[in-house]
Amino acid sequence: MKTALWNIFFGLFFGALVLMGVYWLEETGRFTTWVPLGDFVLMALALFRLIRLTSYDLITKFIRDAFIGVPKDTFLGTLGSLINCPWCVGLWWSFFMVFAYFASPYTWPVILILALAAVASFLQILANLAGWSAEEKKRGVLGGANPSGSTSTCG
Repeated sequence: MKTALWNIFFGLFFGALVLMGVYWLEETGRFTTWVPLGDFVLMALALFRLIRLTSYDLITKFIRDAFIGVPKDTFLGTLGSLINCPWCVGLWWSFFMVFAYFASPYTWPVILILALAAVASFLQILANLAGWSAEEKKRGVLGGANPSGSTSTCG
């Protein structure tokens, strides 16, 4: 039951943040209901990278590790579950991304850097898939044996 209460707390807190953010953007004249398609795509790529960075990447593992062993029905346990859930953290990052996009032009270089990192990640995944496919085909031609014992496609 305590877990549900913390989930409700975080949900209400998120809702309040969104309402306050939209109100502030509207009051300062920075809110618009239209985002150019190119900006939308770059923000989506940047979000992919932020979500991956927060929930999976090694560089932020120390943050996720801080919540290991924390009871799930506590504030910190719920926060740890939130950070480890890509769908949950994606919603929070989406709000911060949209708010920052409208609030300040200085956010744009950060969005661009994250989007480029996301594209680089996709290219690396494609290169890995191509390498694994080539390695599998090479094993098939050699009768399943790899004389060098290497899994590399180089050499």
